[in-house]
Amino acid sequence: MIAATYVRVSTEDQAEHGYSLEHQRQECRRRALDLGAEDVREFGDEGVSGAVLDRPGLTALRAAVRSGAVGLVVVYDPDRLARKLAYQLLVTDELDAAGARLEFVNFEWRNTPEGQFFYAMRGAVAQYEKEKIRERTMAGRRQKAKAGKMPSRFAAYGYRYDVDCEALAVQPAEAEVVRMIFRLLVDERLGVNGIAKRLTQEGVRTRRGAPVWHRVVVRQILQNPVYTGTFYANRFNCEGMSLNKHLPIEQRQPMRKRPHEEWIPIPVPAIIDAPSWQRAQEIMGQARRLMHTASRSDYLLSGLVTCGGCGLSMVGTLRNNWGKKVRGYTCRRSWAGAKEPGCGRWLRAEPLETAVWSNVARWTTEPELLVAAVTGGREVTGDLVREEVQRIEAALCDAEQGKRNMLTVLERHLADAEDCLSALDRIRERMEGLTARKRELELTLAQPREADADRIRKWATEWFAGGALNDLPLDRRRLLVRQLVAGVTAHESMLVVRARIPDPPAWGGNEAVVFDAAGRVGR
Repeated sequence: MIAATYVRVSTEDQAEHGYSLEHQRQECRRRALDLGAEDVREFGDEGVSGAVLDRPGLTALRAAVRSGAVGLVVVYDPDRLARKLAYQLLVTDELDAAGARLEFVNFEWRNTPEGQFFYAMRGAVAQYEKEKIRERTMAGRRQKAKAGKMPSRFAAYGYRYDVDCEALAVQPAEAEVVRMIFRLLVDERLGVNGIAKRLTQEGVRTRRGAPVWHRVVVRQILQNPVYTGTFYANRFNCEGMSLNKHLPIEQRQPMRKRPHEEWIPIPVPAIIDAPSWQRAQEIMGQARRLMHTASRSDYLLSGLVTCGGCGLSMVGTLRNNWGKKVRGYTCRRSWAGAKEPGCGRWLRAEPLETAVWSNVARWTTEPELLVAAVTGGREVTGDLVREEVQRIEAALCDAEQGKRNMLTVLERHLADAEDCLSALDRIRERMEGLTARKRELELTLAQPREADADRIRKWATEWFAGGALNDLPLDRRRLLVRQLVAGVTAHESMLVVRARIPDPPAWGGNEAVVFDAAGRVGR
């Protein structure tokens, strides 16, 4: 018999219970061998919370069970399997459905109605205890803050945490850097990037000892009110953020600012006087407005251009050329500590925008070119529509599975009923939209449809209504470009435009080379 062991530990588990991965491995392996296992395979997750379902080790274990490769699963304790009752029962049901036997080292699991009841009760109590511990911890921190003490050992740049007083004390060297940052902004009118560059050039080290300053760090310092002499506890709601590193980007919990009346002020030594800090906020606000009105609005392809060399987005920027400001697009190599610095390439905006606009103009008068660009030169047939129908059917299957899982959670009272019903409503709305779209596509396949070129020509006629294309103002041109262009990649000797059809049919855009310049584009 092939058995699998699953072990898990997070930092908080080690602190509370003294768990260790090695101890769990030894005990689980011993238990598996005692149960007659001939081959023991190990799965585990280190530093991953049990409140997350999509863990690498657990996912691999579930896949092995579904494939039939494992007949016995041994876990040290039920809360090693999951810290949420819903997840715990979901995984247990999966193992049972696949015919895999589940055993624990320090818990007697019986797959009977009574055993399942006590199993669920234990998971519910564990989840309740965890939430109560979190609630008591947060209440204790708020009470501590109201007493004028720091609720945690957090210390902003320029301060250090005094363990004896449980308060912030000024760190003289860092405090002088903070004053320098505000002075560069207020007195010398350097921007955030300029301040980061100045600190880097002068050899000022960050708190971690890094030689390069990032503009984000400078902005955080300039916007932090703690330097005026007040630290605000309970300012942000960070609930759920500790799980972000284990979750997909789209599921991560953002930091949310609480209402101002919930903030708890704690007096700390001031580094910057209040008028200087307020002036800095006004200057930064003015800079943001200028960037929005003067920079973004002057670029036809803003947000659409990608560098073919490094793959990063190219942004509109002005370059000083013999005393004259020249518009361009750049993926400049960042001296401010960006995680993904660009290759430093810079292209003149005029030839780049002219090249793309000339093709957009041709597409409106020669729709066949647009159709060819969108389909990558393939003949436009019903196959493209059928591909989309298949994708919709797969999405409907996923939504149906999610609906069944949520109904199981609701029936077993594993979560708040209102939350479950809201989730079911969202799933139902998504399924209704997918079903309507599928019905529309199937109707398109069943009935003769208007040729794509004729449809695009009709759209162009309605859009311009007889107006001259080159007389369109910039905002209308930008809208037209976004109607027809999904993105632009600027290579050394050519541009690649990803085209899209307005009011698009079922298929998406494919890359098509629409402009091939001699030499380097924009040079």
